[in-house]
Amino acid sequence: MRVFPSGVVSFGAAVLVTILASAFDLRAQESASRAVEHAVPTLPQSCYFVIPAREKLPEGKAYSLLVVLPGGTGTRDFLPFVENGILGEAPADCVGVLVTAVKWQEDQRIVWPTAASKVAGMQYTTEDYVRAVVAAVEKELPIDPKRRAVLAWSSSGPGVYPLLVAKDGPFSHAYVAMSIWPGKVLGDLAAVKGRRIQLDQSPDDKVTQFSHAQKAYEALTKAGALVQVASYTGGHGWLDAPLPRLRKGLEWLFGDKPAQAPKWPGAAAKGKPAKDGNLLANGDFEQGVEGWNLLDNSKRLKVEATKDGRKGGKQALHVQKTGGPPLDLVTQEVPLDGVSSIEVQLWCKSAGCKNAWIKVWLYGDDDKPLREDVDLLRVPADGDWQQVQKSWDATGATRAVVQIILVMGGDLWLDDVVVKASK
Repeated sequence: MRVFPSGVVSFGAAVLVTILASAFDLRAQESASRAVEHAVPTLPQSCYFVIPAREKLPEGKAYSLLVVLPGGTGTRDFLPFVENGILGEAPADCVGVLVTAVKWQEDQRIVWPTAASKVAGMQYTTEDYVRAVVAAVEKELPIDPKRRAVLAWSSSGPGVYPLLVAKDGPFSHAYVAMSIWPGKVLGDLAAVKGRRIQLDQSPDDKVTQFSHAQKAYEALTKAGALVQVASYTGGHGWLDAPLPRLRKGLEWLFGDKPAQAPKWPGAAAKGKPAKDGNLLANGDFEQGVEGWNLLDNSKRLKVEATKDGRKGGKQALHVQKTGGPPLDLVTQEVPLDGVSSIEVQLWCKSAGCKNAWIKVWLYGDDDKPLREDVDLLRVPADGDWQQVQKSWDATGATRAVVQIILVMGGDLWLDDVVVKASK
């Protein structure tokens, strides 16, 4: 049985999540739109909207430019949020542009196809599309080329990274939220030196794991980019009061202040082990279920930290499910960097379990599983506390995912879950 991590899609060069990335009410703004619809004559099905700056500049002055590629389905439905939400938080001299995605086929999974991630029937890439839009806007309006920025989230994130890392790319500023990090598919990153990039990701995100922001930060800063990281609670989407966060990020993006060092959330942030060497956050469940992600597909899963029946300490994890499929999961991911092996150990007991597993997945830069052997334990139907441990070769791994899986019903208790790495 191959079960991939909760909320994670394996992104190869040509696979993206198509998801409405926003829980923000796009209809909340009632003001009349000032946006003007355009198309690039040489690009079939192209459509973009130009949103005037809030402040009209004197003759001879050049505007800032913020080009937005919406996430989710990439449609014009995001115009109210872009115009009144995002552009409302940008500098007053900023002209806004919303570029809409082209749907080349009915079952298209890649919303913003690129030169490296193509779809059948496409007539041009996202890179060519955006370059053409920027050129068209600058024929009509005076734009300062040093103050061009691009903003993307979720499905559009991988579409803007190729533009950002290109030597002749149109943007030296970028705001990228809740996106995967494409990694090696981008090739040489030398061109990002000196460019300003704001990342925005939630550690609660089950669609694009927080480790993508960590990988992006490490790769981009290593190449000389100025990178800031914002984090928020709630998961995938424009959640946790996004407008003040956008305002702060855009102010830094268009300014000249140095990048602040990231404050990585979580006890095991950036894969730094706790004092006992454990890479997992809250592996002893003394802090309840903090740090663990729950995927309750059946709506019959109950997960809690309990004092009853604990193995040691003050609490253990109790996972309870009634009925049958679909499968439910409790997971935690840890980033890995230059390790040769990992060892996972835990204490477990069970009652009435049917088809329950504990698995450990190792992934490389391309987000593909590195090992076929992922089983730590097939949970017995009934059993008292037992300790289980196993080691894996982790050469080339950039992250590990621990999964607790219940396909059918039963009760499962876990305590002192530990992941340790060796260089």
